[in-house]
Amino acid sequence: MSIVPTDLPLRSAPSRRRFLQVSGLTAATAMLAVACSSDDDTASTGTGSDGSSSGEKLTDITVQMSWLCDAEFSPVYIADKNGYFADEGVKVELIPGGPDIGAIESIVGAGGADIGVATDIFSIIAANADGSDFVAVGSLYQSNLNGFISPKDAPIETVADLAGKKIGGAQGVQPKLDAIFALNDMEPDYTFVPAGFGPDLVINGDVDTQAVFITDEVIAYREETGEEPVMLTWEDIGLPSFTLVFFCTKDYLENNRDAVKGFLAAIQKGQVENEADPELGAKLAVEDYGKDAGLDIENEKKKNAEYLKYADSDATEANGYLYIDPAYVTSDVIPGMEAAKFAVVPVDEAVDMSLLEEIKAGK
Repeated sequence: MSIVPTDLPLRSAPSRRRFLQVSGLTAATAMLAVACSSDDDTASTGTGSDGSSSGEKLTDITVQMSWLCDAEFSPVYIADKNGYFADEGVKVELIPGGPDIGAIESIVGAGGADIGVATDIFSIIAANADGSDFVAVGSLYQSNLNGFISPKDAPIETVADLAGKKIGGAQGVQPKLDAIFALNDMEPDYTFVPAGFGPDLVINGDVDTQAVFITDEVIAYREETGEEPVMLTWEDIGLPSFTLVFFCTKDYLENNRDAVKGFLAAIQKGQVENEADPELGAKLAVEDYGKDAGLDIENEKKKNAEYLKYADSDATEANGYLYIDPAYVTSDVIPGMEAAKFAVVPVDEAVDMSLLEEIKAGK
């Protein structure tokens, strides 16, 4: 796997901040992100885990990541490290993300990457409703990992509690905050405070609550305060979803179907090993793929353990890792989006599980 180098200044030991940004971003701007690196570029060289050459021409795939190369992408690193991408006939190039990456959909739509990692499936469905032609082909996690945290002595436990409050969050998350108010038949009434890495704003009392990933920032809050934060997840308030969704344009899928299927199959293999040894992905993130991002090994181990809790569901048990259940999207995800005033399209216009179904069937 080759990694696109960048010149964005690095920050030490960053915590997760990854909400969907709604501002447009050109492909050139997308390159300005924190660089990942690997000392074992197996997918680029066409060698398998045993070091032998596959002897076949590999299909290049560029992937726009949504965040730094930390432990949340562990199955991808393992797939690369052990040569599974090359075994499946693909050579993967990662374009790292970061806190200011912007809309991944804009990057993929502009041709800046072949495959994107969307924060959640909402953005794919909404983008298609707005005239785009994307298709989701798999998801790393089966739940909506977004939420709000607040201190125990001033808890935010309902959406009504958000009214009139100072809310911290990544720049660009405001439309989703507005949607959460709309979901509860409330006019948006809050003061937005841009947040950087970690839960410091809410810990220091600069905000009443902070929009976070319920894995990373919760771990950081716990370690900094010795207490559990009060958590209000987006699942709790009627916005179930899938998180870290692989997607591409329908045209790209039509012309590169075998390559995309191989990409997904390799990640499934990586996940088998990730589940067997959760410390492996954390180690690869710290020592190889995110070695310049100031990651801490113990923190990455904790994060990967948290992420693994959300990787499986009844649908993945039946159909394989990465599977997005179309019936669940129709029955639960889309109604939540509609209630929150998101534009939507039918599930078959935005989700294609035929590749994963073919992998499951051995085709």
